[in-house]
Amino acid sequence: MPGLFSKTFDKSGVWNWFHYAKSQIDAGLTSANSYLEDNATLQATTNRIYSLGEETHRTLAQAGHNVVSSVQSYGQHLFSAVGKAKDPTPINLNIISDKHIDTAAVTRAFHGIFQDTKSSTYDVVSGLAAQLVGPSAAVEGCKLRIQAARSQKLVPDEAVVVAVESFINEIIPGTWVEQYCMLVSDVPKKIELHVFSQPVNLPTPLAVKSKDATPPQYALRSSGYAKSIIEVISETFPDVNIKDWYTPFVGISNTQVLSLVSALIAALYHQRMVNMDPPTESEELDVEEEDMERS
Repeated sequence: MPGLFSKTFDKSGVWNWFHYAKSQIDAGLTSANSYLEDNATLQATTNRIYSLGEETHRTLAQAGHNVVSSVQSYGQHLFSAVGKAKDPTPINLNIISDKHIDTAAVTRAFHGIFQDTKSSTYDVVSGLAAQLVGPSAAVEGCKLRIQAARSQKLVPDEAVVVAVESFINEIIPGTWVEQYCMLVSDVPKKIELHVFSQPVNLPTPLAVKSKDATPPQYALRSSGYAKSIIEVISETFPDVNIKDWYTPFVGISNTQVLSLVSALIAALYHQRMVNMDPPTESEELDVEEEDMERS
């Protein structure tokens, strides 16, 4: 807006000064009104653009949400359909472990992959220490249990056998854990593999009692201790269920840990079995045709 005294005026009379001042004020008011009108128009336009932007954003967001929801719904349906497809291969599953181990978790895991799964459970000793210490002793214990079961003709040679052992381990001085070791053996398919469960913290006093109960001359000391953790718990805490002693001590059940490691060994066994299957006649023909094209 132009200034009131922005020009030189005629100083010869007061009237001329008032006349000039009035004209400057009128010009200033006109300019101010014009600016305000233009600014109001600009503000209205800005508000309209902002309103349109919000509406467009809501529309696009809703469309995006619908697309994502559709994809998620389709994905869930697809994975659900895939998950229901089980391998029709019949599995004669034989589980070998101590009585206090929940073998039903192993059966559920294999049945989740193989449609036709029949299972039997046997309590066969390994001949090693009452309480195994270290993963190597656990793997050896599983192998010896399976060998004993087969030598006693408890399981047929063509059967799939899963042995389960529990062992303790001092991972750092003064810190003990317990784990499960599972070993699956399938002689006809020449499959043998083992896995370990998630370590579970073992109260140190329990491990110390197991160790202290082992005499220096214990013949099986190389594989572990003479008194098992289960025996120590039964003597020290007679009210604790030995099949689920994890729950009162660490807050997670034995079955939960067994279920996870069982699912792992069942999946690995299935993967190994599928990968070793010989090619079908059509696959062999495809390979021959490719070889002929290269030559």
